[in-house]
Amino acid sequence: METTTLHDQPLPHSLATRIAGWGSIARQYPIFGKTWFGYRVRSFLVPLGLLTGVLVLIGAFIPGSQAALVRGALLAAWLVVVLALFLGRALAVLVCRQGWPAQREAAGVVCALLFGALCTLPITPYTRINPTPAAIPNATPQQIERLREQTRENQIVNLVFWTLVLAWLGGGADLLAWFRQRRLLRENELLGQVARYKDERNEVEMQLSILASQVEPHFLFNTLSGVRAAMLSDPARGVAMIDHLVDYLRATIPQLRADRAQTFVSLGSQLDAAQAYLGIIRARLRRLAFEVDCPPELRKAAIPPLMLISLVENAVKHGIELKKGPARIRIAAARRQAGDAEVLELAVADDGVGFGKATSGSGIGLSNIRERLTHLYDGAAALSLRAGDEGGVVASLVLPLRAMPDQGA
Repeated sequence: METTTLHDQPLPHSLATRIAGWGSIARQYPIFGKTWFGYRVRSFLVPLGLLTGVLVLIGAFIPGSQAALVRGALLAAWLVVVLALFLGRALAVLVCRQGWPAQREAAGVVCALLFGALCTLPITPYTRINPTPAAIPNATPQQIERLREQTRENQIVNLVFWTLVLAWLGGGADLLAWFRQRRLLRENELLGQVARYKDERNEVEMQLSILASQVEPHFLFNTLSGVRAAMLSDPARGVAMIDHLVDYLRATIPQLRADRAQTFVSLGSQLDAAQAYLGIIRARLRRLAFEVDCPPELRKAAIPPLMLISLVENAVKHGIELKKGPARIRIAAARRQAGDAEVLELAVADDGVGFGKATSGSGIGLSNIRERLTHLYDGAAALSLRAGDEGGVVASLVLPLRAMPDQGA
């Protein structure tokens, strides 16, 4: 039982290669390649040598006046085989080394094999089968006509026979195998591209998860630090901030959990989170006023999570907190046309200290946003900062306008 099992096992690849013939080794390389042609030529040498020996023996033992004619036919047959085996294939190899586009290369290979066969066809023995009426003394007109018909029939039969032989010897089977190999190589390349795209997508998703994990603590820890400071200085105001924080967490914790598995969330959920956050800040900075302006139909637009809250936090930290006196933050969402596509523009404007004294643009929030936009939109989205008309900074986020699935804002 054990011996039978061993006999049914395939040979190791290294051993199979060592004992394989030249033809088998040639099939391991791209057809009509230089290396393939070298092994293919070697695979023809032994059969060609045997054919040469057989033809020489036949020609040596032919007696009589027909010996010269038969020897000539045998020599022609030998030349036909040699040219058919090598000429078309050599030309096809030259074609494949030109680096032409796929369709042009395929046409070139077919033409190369066809040219090799056509060059060989005129010297095939069928052209020598052409008896003349003079070969039959005292032939009647009927006999001459019958002889001519017989000659034409023989030539047609021989032409069909040698055409089939040349199609086989001249690389017809190799041509079919080449087309099949090209299709399989193309399929394998596509499968490789799909695998690479999956790997790249997994890598991008992992990077986005890391970036999101950096943003969330950055925002939450700053908020909790503000609550702690308020509790130490004004407990009543601290209690109010805690109430606002509870409302904020109740609205955003389920969303934050889902965001880890989602690339996009609804604009409405991000606006609600930003509004809750600004409510916490206003409880701490009573001089702050804020406004959220968004058309109802845009609340279901799809945006990456945590970007808007990062812009709002950046406006508070680098603009409002450094300003003395009343301060204002406005969040606005609008639809506009950019070429043939519609885009969503989100603007967070503050009237804080502006670029002169602020450090806006250097924090982890903005750098994370730019990196995530590159991964998610491949150049179709942008984040820009500019000075506001009445002071402060306006951060604008421009995204392709996409709708979330109908699951509520």
